[in-house]
Parts: sequence; C-alpha cells; structure tokens
Amino acid sequence: MFKAIRRYYWITKSFFARHYQIVLRTTLIVLCFFALFFFFARYFPTVKQTIRLGRIGKYTLVDFPLDIQTKISSGLVTVSQDGTIGPGLAKTWEVKDDGQTYIFNLDPEQVWHNRTAVSVDDITYNFKDVEVERGNGNITYRLKEPFSPFFSAVSRPILKNNKLGTKDFRLTKTQLGNGVIQSLQIENETERLVYKFYPTESSALTAYKLGDVDAIEGLSFTPSSLQADPTSQIQNDETTQNRQSILFFNNNDSLLSSKSTRQALAYAIEDKTFGKERSLSPIDKTSWAYNNLIKTYDFDPEKAKSLFAQDNPSSTAINIEIKTMLQYLNVAESIAESWKQVLGIQVSVKVVSNMGSTDYQVMLGRWSSYLRSKTS
Repeated sequence: MFKAIRRYYWITKSFFARHYQIVLRTTLIVLCFFALFFFFARYFPTVKQTIRLGRIGKYTLVDFPLDIQTKISSGLVTVSQDGTIGPGLAKTWEVKDDGQTYIFNLDPEQVWHNRTAVSVDDITYNFKDVEVERGNGNITYRLKEPFSPFFSAVSRPILKNNKLGTKDFRLTKTQLGNGVIQSLQIENETERLVYKFYPTESSALTAYKLGDVDAIEGLSFTPSSLQADPTSQIQNDETTQNRQSILFFNNNDSLLSSKSTRQALAYAIEDKTFGKERSLSPIDKTSWAYNNLIKTYDFDPEKAKSLFAQDNPSSTAINIEIKTMLQYLNVAESIAESWKQVLGIQVSVKVVSNMGSTDYQVMLGRWSSYLRSKTS
C-alpha cells in the first residue's frame, strides 16, 4: 500500500516539475474567470417569474385597483389594519388645532423610479374644502372641521404622472382601449405581474379556462365545477377576505332619494345577519377610524311603516327592483319578502352577471374569492 502511495507521489511530483508553468497559468486563468463572472453577475439579466392575473371591472390609469397601486408607490403615511400610522412619503407629521391642521414633513430619501426626489409639488391629493400650503419639504392641510379618517385619505398611493412610484414594483406596460385599461404590467427584479381586466365575471372565468390567465382575483363566488377541479384551488385573498355583502341604495332614484324611505327599508329587514356576522359600518371594526356610535337599524316594522308613509302615502303603487348575482339570490329574495310583508310594496329580484353597472335601484353584492391555478 505504501509503495503505491509513493509511486503516485513521485509521478505527481514529476508531472508538476515538467509542467508547472502550464498548471500555474491554467489555475490563474480559472481564478480570473470566476472572479470576473461573480463581479459581472449582478449585471446579467435575471429570468423573471411571470404571473397573469385576471381582474373584473373597468378602470383608468387614475383609478385602477388600490392594492395594485400600493405595490407601486406610497402615500404620505401608511395605515395598518389595526389603525397604526406609519411613515410613507412623509417621515414625520403632527396634528394641530384639535384635528383641523395636519403637517407632513417629507422624507428626503424618497425618490421616484426615475431617481428624482419626491417634492411637495408631487403631492397632488385633491381634497374638497381643504386648504393646502406647500413649504420647504413640508405640506400642510387645513380642514374646516376635524375629520378622523384623514390619515386614511393621505395613505392613498401617489403615482407621479400616473406612472412613477417609489416602491419595488414598477409600472412597465399598459394597454388601453378608449381610455379603459385592458391590461397592466408591473415588475420588480424577480417577478412580473400582468393584470388583465374583464368586464364580467363570466368573461374572466372563460379566460381562466382557456389559459389566458393563471389566476382570477376578486371573484364574488367560485363555480362548483372549478371547486371540484383537481387542477385548481380556492384561496381567501388577503385583499378581499374582510369585505362585506352590502345592500346599496341608488340615491339618484326618484323613490330612494328620500332619506326616510331608505331608513324605512332598513328597519323593514327582519334578518340582517343571514347566518354571518353583521357589519354595522363599511369601516372594519379593528380600524382606528371605526365608530360604533351609529344607528343599527334593528328590525322595527312599526317605525318602518311610519317612515315609509312620510313620502309614500300609497305603498301599493310602489315597485322596487333588487339587482344581485346568482349566489346572493336567496338573500335578495328574503329581503324582498320582508319589504313586501312589512311595507306592502311590490319587490322584484333580478339576477345579473356583472355588478359594475350604476343602472340599479337597489343592489346586493360583494367581492370575496380568489381563484388560482396550482400550476401558476
């Protein structure tokens, strides 16, 4: 065994004695190659994961979904779910005059995607009846009266020229049709998100089935055929899991423009839970802006009749239409039956495929599910 080791030792020593210059040069070349590779690797283009996401609704570059805007940019401040106020484009702030004056000091390190500094002239919130004063690195808002959700208002992301933001994701491509967004692409160093917008849920589901999108966000329900499909899965979306089913009244309608009529309809609904936890406000009860000192409109048939009669002495001639989607049909029919029994009016329920229209008297709906392919 030792003879074999000595033999390999002498062979190796003899090889290096004859070819040490070649070995040395080769070693140096290899080391230089790896050094250069790791130095320039940061400049090599990376392969980005592309995810195609379907959304329902019609949007413009001014009002596209807030959760997408939040990926691109910041507002003056951030507001967490529990109501904690944090820095955004503003580093510090103060509230004066019993909540009527808000002063925000911009963070000098905040820059837009084109590397220009964020200035007070870039802060373009358009608030009605609010006096705005821009100073050297600070902006002041003076309200006519205290408004507790004002921090939420200035947490809305600001995009310079409807494109430039301050966060990791950049808006890189948009496709418009008559001013309406058809598709929108944002990306960071590792990921590319392509949002495709569809006017109805049925058209979005068709696109999903055809493979045009990998996921659909904001579905109000998921068809049973897809729930049973082993190649797809249903998940609660963090942006929609706390949303509510809401009964909307069209205040422009000749009948529902009356406040007493709307209140009467609220009092006339016997069951307001439908097996779920009831929400008393569109603001989440964990939010700092939530106010529990509000009317609950508990079932009160006598009060409903009294209020309704103020503007509608002859209830038998009254007709109301509730528009809703198929999955809320039972709830809508229950509400319609309550109104018929308590107020003696005629109520019809119409099932629609899209909740985006403003042509309605009463509308019942919400957004609540998230559909994603397992292969995405």
